[in-house]
Amino acid sequence: MDTTLTIMSIWVLAWSGIQLGTLWIMKLSILPLLNALPYGRYVNTCQLIDMHVFHPIAVWGGVVAGAVGMVAAFVTSSGVAAALFVIGSLGMLGVGLTSEGVNRPIWRQIEKWPVDTVQDEKWAAKRHVWHIAHQVRTYFAVVAVAAYIGAVLAA
Repeated sequence: MDTTLTIMSIWVLAWSGIQLGTLWIMKLSILPLLNALPYGRYVNTCQLIDMHVFHPIAVWGGVVAGAVGMVAAFVTSSGVAAALFVIGSLGMLGVGLTSEGVNRPIWRQIEKWPVDTVQDEKWAAKRHVWHIAHQVRTYFAVVAVAAYIGAVLAA
């Protein structure tokens, strides 16, 4: 493996691993905690978490990782590694599309909900959709990491 491919491999492995780690921690600990809270505490807690810095970092880091993975697919001399780099990049794309298309818009709505007036029908439905979308993006991240590991080993 040449130096350029090594650097790209380290980048995609590091970023996809960080993204998976973040999503996995949310899946196993933060979401169960939030889902156990009554409406007012749930909304208040969500509103106290400042995601305006994290969201752009996560999204653009994922976009860059996916793009680097696609470039790595063309740089590598291994067909298997190329296919796995593409699969990893598609996994990162899945994380980003799910996050930006489902999770982030719901989060932005929750940020505006009143803490003292229960939005019964909205709350249960939105929380369920957000939870499912989080599961989807977490498993997209698993695919990305696994594919990038396979690509590095095959390169």
